Amino acid sequence: MITRLIIVCGLPGSGKSYFAKQLSEKLKAAYLNSDIYRKELYPNHRTYSEKEKQSVYDALLASTETNLIHHTSVVLDATFYKNNLRIPFYKLAKQLNCTCEIIYLNAEESLVKERTSKTREDSEANYSVYLKLKDLFEPIDKPFLTLQSTNTNIDSLLSTAQTFLLHEKK
Repeated sequence: MITRLIIVCGLPGSGKSYFAKQLSEKLKAAYLNSDIYRKELYPNHRTYSEKEKQSVYDALLASTETNLIHHTSVVLDATFYKNNLRIPFYKLAKQLNCTCEIIYLNAEESLVKERTSKTREDSEANYSVYLKLKDLFEPIDKPFLTLQSTNTNIDSLLSTAQTFLLHEKK
């Protein structure tokens, strides 16, 4: 069985966390979520400063490495809005001879606004955070799959993702 690193990225409210969790269960892969790590690292007060964000991604990278070394595939769930946040994960996968696939989730802006207006289990990002990150999101510089999330198409998204993953090469 191939050990995989699957990066699920996208803006707040895109549905990436729900999708990534479901995908990890289908693939029997470890599920690592930046929001959960942020709450563990900063339980009392989160500033979302660049330093704080970097420490969250560093912790994700360390956990990813541990899993991949033990031949456990990983589904990473984070915004990954900057290329410099993605690069260490690409390098790690290459170093460990694992496949690295990227899935970008998107949703209609009206749906994002609806989703980010509600309290969500782990994410604290609201619509204004979505708008800010939308302007800052850097293009993904590797081949990737784009999925359009709705409130009713999780089965279709998972099926498309699994087909994509079956056909991706190192």
